[in-house]
Amino acid sequence: MVTYPNLYHLKYFADAVALGSISAAAQKNLVTHPAISRAISALERHLETELLVHQKKNFKVTEAGYKVAEQAELLLTKAAEFQSQSLQARETQAIEVKIGISRSLAPKYLNTLLKELRAQFPNLTAKVNFGTTNAIIESIADGSLDIGITIGTLNLPTLTQTVVKKGQFVLAEGGPKKNWLKPIKEKFFILTEPRSETEKLKASYNKEFSKAFPQLFEINSWDVIGELVQSGLGVGLLPDVVVNDWKEGSYQILKTNWFQSSYEIYIHKLKTKATSRVLAVANDIF
Repeated sequence: MVTYPNLYHLKYFADAVALGSISAAAQKNLVTHPAISRAISALERHLETELLVHQKKNFKVTEAGYKVAEQAELLLTKAAEFQSQSLQARETQAIEVKIGISRSLAPKYLNTLLKELRAQFPNLTAKVNFGTTNAIIESIADGSLDIGITIGTLNLPTLTQTVVKKGQFVLAEGGPKKNWLKPIKEKFFILTEPRSETEKLKASYNKEFSKAFPQLFEINSWDVIGELVQSGLGVGLLPDVVVNDWKEGSYQILKTNWFQSSYEIYIHKLKTKATSRVLAVANDIF
């Protein structure tokens, strides 16, 4: 089996010859003097020839050493050209990324994400799916999505999950203001599918009022819940990021001392895809 010299060893040796000093080569390559010496010794063993004759304060390059240094410079130049061409090819290669996001987060996060990815990867195309937190995370886990952005998470050991923002769930009410005066125990609620915060609300309500929780609808879309709430159909349990853009004075936030619930917005990706440049950029945007 043919073996080839280590490129670092060749570079250290070529730099030492060009600069006339092992110390100078060490400084240029940000390594120690002994590291350069060991590399040159390893190169001599590999080539089975003497490249340098060490003297008291410097060294003398052998005839074979000059030839090796010359060939090393040519080889290192070709290696640099190869690396540059590989990077250019990678940058011009078509890239497809599949993104899952909660629809309620799209206005604040999707536009920013797509613009930045497009700027850094001109040949990138994206497919975007909207879904519930659980559905998006499960799709990341099975590989059918590359990036997920959700409120809340599932603890799956195969995923890297990074918190990008924190907030609070709120109880919001819209519609006719005369209805706002009713006690909370006389109101009806619109919730998403069962989640930790919805179950916490039900338990807290039952404990506070000793009665069954009056849920009117279950709808797995915070946007739709928000529309129904603003029309006056009921009280919605919503992330504050959803209601922050509502018209001022068109709704109220119900304050309770018996229920509070915070949330975190996560970016999810598979650990096995952690080295992807696209996913690394996406993770840094927020």
